[in-house]
Order: sequence, then structure tokens, then C-alpha cells
Amino acid sequence: MIHLLFGLMALIFSPDKALANEIMFEGYYRFELSGKHVGYSIQRYEFDPKSKAFESVSFVYLKIGEDITQRSLKSRCNDKFEPLSYQYTSQDGKELKTIDATFKGEIMSAKISDGHKVKTETSKIPKGTILSSFLTYLMLQKPMKLGQEFKYSGIAEEDATSHWGKAKIIGRDEKTGYVSLKASNSFKGEDFVSVIGATPDAKEKDHYTKAEIFNTSAPTSALVATLVTTPNSATAGLNVP
Repeated sequence: MIHLLFGLMALIFSPDKALANEIMFEGYYRFELSGKHVGYSIQRYEFDPKSKAFESVSFVYLKIGEDITQRSLKSRCNDKFEPLSYQYTSQDGKELKTIDATFKGEIMSAKISDGHKVKTETSKIPKGTILSSFLTYLMLQKPMKLGQEFKYSGIAEEDATSHWGKAKIIGRDEKTGYVSLKASNSFKGEDFVSVIGATPDAKEKDHYTKAEIFNTSAPTSALVATLVTTPNSATAGLNVP
């Protein structure tokens, strides 16, 4: 569930402007469970104009009681948001898991290891499937107006499977200098809500040139991730590998 919380946690941007930038976004998110600081995430998005590939890198650290969970994910897709590859690592206590996946058209090949044994799985995914890290980019292709729905097929990177999901814009509020959008996301049996701060496109109604996810929550678990202004606000008192 921790990894899925970030299905909507991405940077919305203007692809034309991104061609001139190497790092498009880097931010720290603070995790709170019922108001208590329990972890953090570091997220970065880049675009390589030479290979025309997008890259998302994230690290999650969560400590609830004596239980520590760590997740890292590096995902790559082309400029059409077609999956290229991803590397996923998780550690829950002493339990380890790694997945190294590559894509060729609609075929996904994944090497999955528990630290002792490695198995290879090959599966066919629906046409148009995206890596969940880039969900917001799919949403950006259409007007993000109140009530707009986005049905998608996404990869659940933690187990190398594809699932159908649905995102929807459920709230909109005008703010000074930006628009606050609220979006719901249902994926793999989990429900999430994100608040997005978006800059309107002056030329096209309900389109946006850039935005950031301010916070994402999983209502059934009381877990909230909030974008903070300094790294220490996210990591204070917790281990940073």
C-alpha cells in the first residue's frame, strides 16, 4: 500500500519546457499516520533530451513502532510514456525483494528475487499500459476539469503485474496564482485522494502548464504524505541511508 500511495504523486509540467531541463522536479514528502510523523519519501523526475526518456526515482522510508519499511524505485519511459524499464527494491525487516523489469512492446519480462532465489516472469500487458509513476502525465493529455475521469492500465511495480485503475478530478478551487485540484485514484483495490496545485494554461481552458502534488492520503489507513519545504521537515529523527 505504501508504494501505491504515490500513484498520483508526480510533477505535472509542460513537455516543451522540460526539453531544456535535466531535473524537472525534486521534492521531499513527510508521512504522518494519525498525525504522528512516521516516515518520508524523496522523489525526483528527469527528462533526457538525447534519449527522449523520462525517469522517475523515489525512495520511501517508513517506521511504525519497531517495524521499518523501505522502498526504492527507478522507472523509465519514452516520450510517449510507453514503459522502458524499472528497478524496484523493498525491505520489510529482514525480508528483501528486488524486481528488474524490461519492456518490449506489450511484453513485460521481470526478474524477481528474494535475496536467495531468482525467477523470471514474462507476461503480456494491455496496449497503452503505463508505469504507475507516470500516471499524472496520462491525465495531463486531457482537460483536467471537474468530473473528468481517466481510465488506465498501470503496472504495479511491487509485484510486476498490470491492473486497471481509474482517476477522477473531484474538486476544484481557485487560488491566488494557481488552481487547487482534488483527484481520486482507485488502483489495485486501494483508494487515494491527492490535492494538486496547478498553474492554468493561458491558452487552453482546463489545461495546466505545471503543478505539484501538495499531499496524498489513503483515507482507510489515516496515512498522509505532504510536500514540505525542507528535507529536514521530512526526515527529522529518522534514518537516511
